[in-house]
Amino acid sequence: MTSFAITQSCCSDASCVAVCPVNCIHPTPDEPDFGLTDMLYIDPRSCIGCGACADACPVDAIFPVDLLRGTSEEAYVDLNREHFADDVPHDEWDEPVFPATLAQHAADLRVAIVGIGPAASYTASALLTTGAEVTMIDRLPVPGGLIRFGVAPDHQSTKAIASRFATVLRNPRLELVLNVEVGTHVTHAELLDQHDAVVYAVGAVADRRLDVPGEDLVGSMSARTFVGWYNAQPEIAADAVELGPAARGRAVIVGNGNVALDAARILLSDTDGPGGLAGTDIADHALAALRSSDVSEVVLVARRGPDEAAYSLSELRPLLARADVEVVVDGGSEVSAVIAGAAPGSKAAALQGVPVLPVDWSAPAEPTR
Repeated sequence: MTSFAITQSCCSDASCVAVCPVNCIHPTPDEPDFGLTDMLYIDPRSCIGCGACADACPVDAIFPVDLLRGTSEEAYVDLNREHFADDVPHDEWDEPVFPATLAQHAADLRVAIVGIGPAASYTASALLTTGAEVTMIDRLPVPGGLIRFGVAPDHQSTKAIASRFATVLRNPRLELVLNVEVGTHVTHAELLDQHDAVVYAVGAVADRRLDVPGEDLVGSMSARTFVGWYNAQPEIAADAVELGPAARGRAVIVGNGNVALDAARILLSDTDGPGGLAGTDIADHALAALRSSDVSEVVLVARRGPDEAAYSLSELRPLLARADVEVVVDGGSEVSAVIAGAAPGSKAAALQGVPVLPVDWSAPAEPTR
């Protein structure tokens, strides 16, 4: 009997938790750290290998551990196991918690939801269980929101959550209004005239500027622009990104969160080989630009050190395990000491074994680094 492990595309919606017969998936929605971890985890000590969680997962993120091959996939086996390394089983029971439910009189409500991404779709799904009438409004001409235009194209399993929301959008009590921007085409007051409540479930629609010299120079752009460019976001022009000789072989990304890792991975990924970007839903113009890209080295620059990095381990470890990408940490003895002394399972500890060396940024770019 083999146990199961949760992998990168985990959406943390807890569908798997509800069907597990032995309560081996954590954190659960009634545990204090639910929503605070990078993903959910399966305790290999308790898993009976029934596969109910894999059947229930809306993004196909759960696999038997003996089917996970290669260092990048096997990294998730370690992540699941390490999450429970300090967990001591006990027989104490907390006081019972009764989940809140929407009042049945909500069936008389008409609710407008501004946005059409995951937050908006989960909100609509909950409201539609009561009989309420829902109007979803989005400024873009096509549905999808963050799922369609924010998730990296090489994370197709993560995008599979859209199939769950497709049934929500087909509900006869839901009206979908696209290509309408609240504040431009309709006001908040006008929405309230026609609805009992308005829920704003929109993401960031503006860039977060750093206000540093050179920020507006050609070749400098926000992550929102770059991500929208390779995902064919309608508001981002196909020629918004230049990856030719002007890049001089090196791209610099300010930040070390998951979006920064996404951008770095896309810039260095193979386009046409097995598992390449050509087999994804990446924008045609982005694929063409990446095929002829002169970028061979990506530098992530951030304020946070290795012990406080913003990325999640579920995104970093597969990148470290890739044979086609060399990862190095720029630094000296101080950085090396932080990594060497990091607690097991921490973000800094994940960098143990990665070369730490002073990088000469005046030298030509290194390939696939």
